[in-house]
Amino acid sequence: MKRTVLYLLFALLLINCGSQHSKQTGEVKILFEIRPEVNYVTHLYTLAGLGFSDDEYMAKYGTTLPKAAVDTLQKYKDYLTFGQGEGGMLAGTFFFMVSADTFANADSLQKVMDKYQEMAKSYNSPDEIMNIANAIAKVYVDNHDRYLKDVYPQARKDMEERQNQLSQHMKDHSFVKDWERVTGYTWNRGDYHWLLYRAGAKGPSYNNLNENTNTVYYNQYLDYQLAMFSHEFGIFLMQDSIDPIVEEMKEYVRTLNSTKDLTYVPWSTFESLACWYNCKIAGGETEDYRNFGNADVKTFCQIFDRLSATGITDPAELYRKGIIEYLKLLDLPLSDKE
Repeated sequence: MKRTVLYLLFALLLINCGSQHSKQTGEVKILFEIRPEVNYVTHLYTLAGLGFSDDEYMAKYGTTLPKAAVDTLQKYKDYLTFGQGEGGMLAGTFFFMVSADTFANADSLQKVMDKYQEMAKSYNSPDEIMNIANAIAKVYVDNHDRYLKDVYPQARKDMEERQNQLSQHMKDHSFVKDWERVTGYTWNRGDYHWLLYRAGAKGPSYNNLNENTNTVYYNQYLDYQLAMFSHEFGIFLMQDSIDPIVEEMKEYVRTLNSTKDLTYVPWSTFESLACWYNCKIAGGETEDYRNFGNADVKTFCQIFDRLSATGITDPAELYRKGIIEYLKLLDLPLSDKE
């Protein structure tokens, strides 16, 4: 199931809720934090197999979620999974919004769910979707306090050494200024927060929750993780100018007469642009450039090299023209977008 109007609605609500952070007032701090909310969400997503998997975590904690709860989440899997810029109808709510929210126990989580329900009602969400959302919300509320008692204390301890290690690595970072220099953009969103989570070693990591908060599986290969911290900061810095073009180009590629699924192209272009800038900052190939999954990074970076050689410096223009140049390689009719 691809991203839908309701998913976008919740994404917009999330952005609006996250836009109240204080703005930059001096040196930007890169903060690594351990919070229960995102850890609970990734716990559920991992134990229910909602695009996250982790054999070691399952062996330790697989019995802490009742089969009935797993069955309910699995039943609505297509509504909850996400990745590569697309997502199920309720992923925006039950992964991103819940992870970004604050609640201390099942009662306060129920109030959070009630708040989401009122939001959805105000936008006249269909009854069928409301019923599905209520069934998922019940799983979240019913199993929260057991997680907080039986799982989270040890999960938190497991992450603390890595949290300290990452904080030490970031003490002498310069990538905020480096990214401002190479893009010409200015960061004005205050400190940058990384939320570590324990479950889900395999899954869609590096998921932004609001304008200055990102999430990451805590124990990845260190060099790759450090490269991705810079990469993701670049995504955040560029997103105001590029996100509108992403949505425009998603609609555009769906209109093209092609036997290939091109829905990955707008996402792949943006991620590759971040890799390209990351290499410029580092003065050589970075781990995100070498290991960014299915984004076709090397092809895009060659395109960005050619475009920048013509004098194009604005990231948004590089992004838009980069997509068109990539689609030309597929011999598609593109005259209306050239």
